[in-house]
Amino acid sequence: MKEVKMRRYQNLLTVSGLGMIVFALWSVLKTILLFCFNEKLLAEVPDDTLFRVVLFSIIGVILLFDFLMRLFVGLSARAEGFGKKKGNAYIVVAVLIALGSLASLVMIFFDSSIQSIIELIVSVIVEATSLIVVIELLVAAYTVKKLKKELKEE
Repeated sequence: MKEVKMRRYQNLLTVSGLGMIVFALWSVLKTILLFCFNEKLLAEVPDDTLFRVVLFSIIGVILLFDFLMRLFVGLSARAEGFGKKKGNAYIVVAVLIALGSLASLVMIFFDSSIQSIIELIVSVIVEATSLIVVIELLVAAYTVKKLKKELKEE
């Protein structure tokens, strides 16, 4: 019975890991689209070339860091879901991502750049989905590690 439960949670861990990778890509794409199609946002940035280079470089570094964190968690979860032994580092990073996602979900309601109720609803749905994927991943990772330990003791 534990073996069946283990396979189910390993599968959930694999799927959740893939979800993390998809949201890593979405995070990058969303930011690029935000800057490409939000003329109001670009109008608020001073015309000083050096300032823009520094600003976009900082945004790029933050975006890269977010992408790499989500990619690390996603690939580690998938590896553990496929039976490879992984440490707890990816779980700690996943908790940090979940906290950031929760904060982002709350901040959506205070975002003055959201112009319509549809935009608000879409933002909430996407961010809530991201948070749910991380929570599912954490539950699956905890359960897989617990079941591995129990099966080893038998």
